[in-house]
Amino acid sequence: MAVIYEDTRQQDGKHLHKQEWWKAHGIEVVRRKLDFGDYMADGSNISVDTKRSVAEVAQNINGRNHARFKRECERARDAGCRLVVLVENLDGYDRLAHVAAWENDHCTHCRLRKQRVCEPRNPHGKCAKHRTMKPIQGPRLAKAMKTMQERYGVVFEFCHPRDAARIVCERLGVDYE
Repeated sequence: MAVIYEDTRQQDGKHLHKQEWWKAHGIEVVRRKLDFGDYMADGSNISVDTKRSVAEVAQNINGRNHARFKRECERARDAGCRLVVLVENLDGYDRLAHVAAWENDHCTHCRLRKQRVCEPRNPHGKCAKHRTMKPIQGPRLAKAMKTMQERYGVVFEFCHPRDAARIVCERLGVDYE
């Protein structure tokens, strides 16, 4: 039986679609602490870090998680491992070039999209309710992602959530039934 290691910091219950796919395809998932990424396999020099959306990538690159994300990329590079950031999304993004068209339509205080208070086309770039600047937008995010690729060897890939488990297996070189 093939084995994939899942980082213990992955939230339990948030990745059931991947867990079910792996179980159905004869893959055992063993939870253990990983130094970088969310998934690894024996004999592979690749680690896969999954993101639930382009917005999560934006938070990692330009938000409060930037320093942590940068350290993770550095650890992978220094260990001779390639970090693949797999961005699951329902928006149809399938390559980095498409990220430049992404619009971040909420300020740091309006994080929940359900509470859409920000006016994305505000000429001053400020949230009308909180008067704070909106965070990174698509063109700058795409440029920052390219810089991360060049500087740390990180690879950004995109997929529909239903394909994530299969792609993780393919990137790690794990055979499945």
